[in-house]
Amino acid sequence: MNLGEQLKDLREKHNMSREDLAQKMNVSRQAVYKWETNKDYPDIDNLIRLSDLYEVTLGELIKGDPVFQKKIAVDEQKKVGNDL
Repeated sequence: MNLGEQLKDLREKHNMSREDLAQKMNVSRQAVYKWETNKDYPDIDNLIRLSDLYEVTLGELIKGDPVFQKKIAVDEQKKVGNDL
């Protein structure tokens, strides 16, 4: 299951609308929609907040999404390159 599907599933299991989650996370409803449809990914701070809210580990959130894992690795390489 990719990250978006998992986020949607967790939100629904917690009986929250996108608007409810957006308010709890202090983001727009559109941001939640983009996360759940894999049009965008939450940043690390929001991933941590989501894992706390849903009481799951970060690993559980991202383990099933190899595309997101690859994006994290590429972003980290860019950061290391910029730090030099």
